[in-house]
Amino acid sequence: MPDNKVLKVSPDVSWIGVLDRDIMTFDVVMETKHGTTYNSYFINADRKTVVETVKEKFWNTYRAKLESVVNPEEIEYIVVNHTEPDHSGCMARLLEIAPKATVVGSGNAIRYLTDLLGFEFPHQIVKDGQILDLGNKTLHFIGAPNLHWPDTIMTYLPEDKLLFTCDILGEHFCHEAMFDDEVPDFEDAFRYYFDVIMKPFSKFMLQAIERTRHLEIAAVCPGHGAILRKHWKKYMDLSEKYAREALENPRGNRVFLAYVSAYCNTGIIAEKIAEGIRQAGEIEVDLCDIEKMDPALVEQKIIQSSAIVVGCPTFNQNILLPIYRLFALINPIRDRNKLAAAFGSYGWSGEGVKIMTSALANLKLKMFGEGLMVKFTPHNEMLEKCVAFGKDFGTKLVDK
Repeated sequence: MPDNKVLKVSPDVSWIGVLDRDIMTFDVVMETKHGTTYNSYFINADRKTVVETVKEKFWNTYRAKLESVVNPEEIEYIVVNHTEPDHSGCMARLLEIAPKATVVGSGNAIRYLTDLLGFEFPHQIVKDGQILDLGNKTLHFIGAPNLHWPDTIMTYLPEDKLLFTCDILGEHFCHEAMFDDEVPDFEDAFRYYFDVIMKPFSKFMLQAIERTRHLEIAAVCPGHGAILRKHWKKYMDLSEKYAREALENPRGNRVFLAYVSAYCNTGIIAEKIAEGIRQAGEIEVDLCDIEKMDPALVEQKIIQSSAIVVGCPTFNQNILLPIYRLFALINPIRDRNKLAAAFGSYGWSGEGVKIMTSALANLKLKMFGEGLMVKFTPHNEMLEKCVAFGKDFGTKLVDK
């Protein structure tokens, strides 16, 4: 599909989004091996309306698409379902060429957007259940806070039976066909997007889905990925299923035991701790040397775990870079109160375990003791102590 192609979602609604084929990571750490899309929509009503914009770097392509369907000076409303820059990035430039436009969004969205843009603009704050008259059409607003920002709303166009869902029911998947019945299978990308972005907010996902169940829907129009015109119910049901599973804690007793080891000593300790954890009961231990592991895989293992144990030797009164990267992947909202512990070998001062313990506690994990420090190479009694440490940790996890 040429980059300037516009797609009809209904006779009066057009997709004017852009394809980002080359993006490798999203929000720094989320893998986007299928690329992504930034979906914006134009509603050709009596009062011309745009729903969402796109990432700022694609302004030239976006402007050309927009001008192919409407004279920007005729745009009266710009609906912002969510103000993250991948959705609102072109807002400032759009307001320059659409001088009559009023920005419509939640109270939080208008506040956030004002901070992002750095100037005031015409706006209208809408709440759950409110209706905006477009002349021959109407927009019905559905509150969806915390999916995944506090500002999020969904927008329903009943005359065309279209539901604009922003990040909800989306995924990072780029294909020029755009429609779910024409693109290759993207279910893995959909699940990955839910796990990384939406899973921490599963309670709010269930609330949002419940608010849409009564709607007549011809297509769901998300902010990223495929437009769901044939299988929208399948993906809505899957989101509900994933959210319920998340709230029921399906991870069971699964420990992510992550470490780096310079001279094998920390690796030996890790193996003995893993041995002890398994002795405590039916616990799955995912033992990994993460020195060269892809950050996206590390994060996936964190997501799937119910407890985290981190090991690193002390080097120059500090710990090593792969462990700091791991800390950056822990989400205090998603991973809060997971049981955690730290361990490592040292030669002189041994600050590493204290650094790790402090970092894990600051990330809202529930700490098990003060960690395990082993001087140089573990032998005999110390190996037994490592096993005992693991068993005590595993027992705590089972009891928890």
